[in-house]
Amino acid sequence: MRGSRNRKGEKAHMKRMMLFATALLLSLALPAAATELSKGFRDYSWGSEVREIRSSDPKLVEGHMGVMPGVEAFQRNGENLDFGGIRAETITYIFYQGRFTSVSIDFRGFDNYEKLLAYCRSQFSPGAGAAVLRQELYTDFDSPKVGAMLLYQLSMQTSNYGKLFLYAK
Repeated sequence: MRGSRNRKGEKAHMKRMMLFATALLLSLALPAAATELSKGFRDYSWGSEVREIRSSDPKLVEGHMGVMPGVEAFQRNGENLDFGGIRAETITYIFYQGRFTSVSIDFRGFDNYEKLLAYCRSQFSPGAGAAVLRQELYTDFDSPKVGAMLLYQLSMQTSNYGKLFLYAK
């Protein structure tokens, strides 16, 4: 009888140790990923000058941001559109007054929204706030160096779209 109790105790102890080890690994991995975003996005550091990037990246082409004074937007030919567990429609690099300040990631579908929501929660926080306004769902995320705004259009069942904005503070 004693031997079976010891084995059960050992198994419970091993489960607790595995759970602790998993939690420890996750706590080490998640801040490392958040630190990566705090430095910039992919090949570009936040605050990089647009002229440096234009000369070093021949794949950069004019993006679409509308007319805004001091804003330039670019997309890359052949861009890897995989991000945060989804395949994006487009990724646009945004420069304000000649400096790299933000990224806009366009996507479609509620499944992709849920994946990006989970991604943002793992990178930043559970969410600083959320609101529904004019059939659009907005969720804000925050960290000391980078913020994020996840937007999802709720009204169109067949052509649902969304955007994830990442921006340097």
